Amino acid sequence: MKKRILLSVLSMLWYSATLSAQQKEQQEDEKVKMEHAQIGITEDLKTSYKRTAHPDAQWYPQAGFGMFIHWGISSVKELDLSWPMMAGTQIGWSSNKPSQDSVDRFIAAGDFFAGHRCKLNGTCVTPNQYWEQAKDFNPGSCNPDEWVKLARDAGMQYVVLTTRHHDGFALWPSKYGDFNTRNYLGGRDFVKEFVTACRKYGLKIGLYYSGPDWHFNRAFQSFLYYGVGRDYQRVPSVDADLKIRTAVATAAEKQQHYEAVAAYIKGQVEELLTNYGKIDMIWFDGSADIPKGNEAWKHCISMERIHQLQPGIVVSPRFFGYGDYKTLEGDKSLPAVRQPGWAELCATIAEPGWGYTRAPLKSTAYVLNQLAVCRSNNANFLLNFGPTKDGVFSGEMISRLREIAGWMQQNHAAVTGAQPLDEAEQASVPATARGRHRYLFVMPPVPGKLKAPVLPLTPATVTFKTTGSVKAVTILGKNTPVPYTVSNGVIMIQVSAGLRSQNGDVIDVALK
Repeated sequence: MKKRILLSVLSMLWYSATLSAQQKEQQEDEKVKMEHAQIGITEDLKTSYKRTAHPDAQWYPQAGFGMFIHWGISSVKELDLSWPMMAGTQIGWSSNKPSQDSVDRFIAAGDFFAGHRCKLNGTCVTPNQYWEQAKDFNPGSCNPDEWVKLARDAGMQYVVLTTRHHDGFALWPSKYGDFNTRNYLGGRDFVKEFVTACRKYGLKIGLYYSGPDWHFNRAFQSFLYYGVGRDYQRVPSVDADLKIRTAVATAAEKQQHYEAVAAYIKGQVEELLTNYGKIDMIWFDGSADIPKGNEAWKHCISMERIHQLQPGIVVSPRFFGYGDYKTLEGDKSLPAVRQPGWAELCATIAEPGWGYTRAPLKSTAYVLNQLAVCRSNNANFLLNFGPTKDGVFSGEMISRLREIAGWMQQNHAAVTGAQPLDEAEQASVPATARGRHRYLFVMPPVPGKLKAPVLPLTPATVTFKTTGSVKAVTILGKNTPVPYTVSNGVIMIQVSAGLRSQNGDVIDVALK
């Protein structure tokens, strides 16, 4: 009887934990969708734009693996980038929506962070308080050379740096706007240092640039999350002190501002694409703070101008609604099927967060599982790291990167320059191909995002269907033979526990 009760309790706990994880994943997926909606990420289905055919851009689908770096003034208080200044996200992102009466009470009390976890850990900030971090942003230990070297050693082929996020602080001394290193840090140019490091280590240069700029747009937008206004009535506009606005801009004032936004964005993007030599990709994130169809768009940056300045550049689709590749974001968007064109999944090493927040890090096995799935489905994997306020990676981040480096040193052939399997071939695990080699990823099941698998792993049976004849089956990078049988074009491979390692292995099937 006691045993049955114990099993029942354990079953309920398992179900509860599984349900909680599913709800968390669903909430994260909804959060990403709503963030994209707020910053104007849309898909232009009527565009006639064709993916770039320039020879200098064809590195992209072969790259396989890259590093994203989210960094800026938010690291001073160890906040995530930009979004902590936006009040009401706890309502907009909630899977358990409060009632209209509850929201009315929050608004009447001016308590726009009501129910937010930032109240528990003391991280609630107004936009003005967020921007004040610029005064204390002094990363004396920052050396982008160290970031890029870690990326190179980890087998990454490109690095993307957030030159300016939605918060508006630019990491170079821009002539446009008044919120950048020209006004702070004595004009230090982090973009130049980053570009120099990428060239030194032979990695492709990616510059992230946010279309929205909440600092430049601060007098014309509400800092109460747009999803609240979408889902509830009687929602006011809130200023940068999180006070309800009473003044309303005239149509003429708004139009003048839209023209200023267009000139500002055009000026900054042109600086990024002319001041630093050849740039390999621009990673836009959101559209400009200009209404669709407004005349000011004629004076903003255009795709034609971008290609005039950098003919071989790869452009993300998150500004114009079209670009050279498909962007997927977050663990929930891990591609389940082969992508028909160029594609990329961006995800974080931290759980959760893009910037440095002391959040725990995902296990090496977890992110290498993601890499294997991405490559087998024709997508690059852009893994994000957030440096500290001093401009350095934490010791734990460096440890993860070194573990990845060890794995990639052995298995890079299955990742960089490899292709998905031909449609005529099938594998029971993620797999890629290169020439006469087929690479089968035998990855460990991960107990969760944060926990590493425990050795020894159980033996694994892998099947691979091909019309080719087998020459040899080995562990990639070790040349260790692996037992197999062949029947009717199906290769059955037996991977013993002794051959399996904590972060996964790759079976190299060499065909004659």
